[in-house]
Amino acid sequence: MKKTHQKQTELERLEKEFRDFFENIDIAREQSLKLSREVTRLSSRAIKKLHQQNYDEAQKLLEQATTLLISARQAVIKFPEVQYAGFLHNAEKELIEGLIFFKILKDNSIFIPDFDAFDRISFLHGLCEAMGELRRNILDRIRKDQVEDLENMLSLMDDVYYFVSCFDYPDVITRNLRRVLDVLRSTVEKTRADITLTLQQKSLEKKLQDK
Repeated sequence: MKKTHQKQTELERLEKEFRDFFENIDIAREQSLKLSREVTRLSSRAIKKLHQQNYDEAQKLLEQATTLLISARQAVIKFPEVQYAGFLHNAEKELIEGLIFFKILKDNSIFIPDFDAFDRISFLHGLCEAMGELRRNILDRIRKDQVEDLENMLSLMDDVYYFVSCFDYPDVITRNLRRVLDVLRSTVEKTRADITLTLQQKSLEKKLQDK
């Protein structure tokens, strides 16, 4: 009986230890998940502001989102099973998408983060998805008859596609980057067709005017 009681006491102690372990993970997960959702919301708002050419407001939103992302990662840094569950990656790639799109519109260059603070794979995903926002911006420019920078933007999209296509590794490593790259290839080709048609029309109009 004494041995049985001793075993029960050991299991009770172990039960408390395990319960505390899982409670800590659950608390960290909930905290990080809440912050990640806010990062996604702020990043989406920033991208909308960028399309509206409200760069100051977009920058503020992106800065807020960056601060929250750091907190979200810090909350689960001791729990890799939560850190790589997916929601943090989704929030980070949305933020990176906004940061890249902002840099393109402001400086015509690519935002390169500090990779001690940002995840490399999330960067590649965000880089690809930022090209979708760039396509939308290009279509807006075409509608407004602003065609002067279209070829430079298309060249940038090409550069991004060929850069990301260098990393042909298994999906389990790249988080299904090949699927994202397929979407990017389609986006680039559609944009190429739109720009080509627009520039051909402009060339024809000029020839008719010169006659």
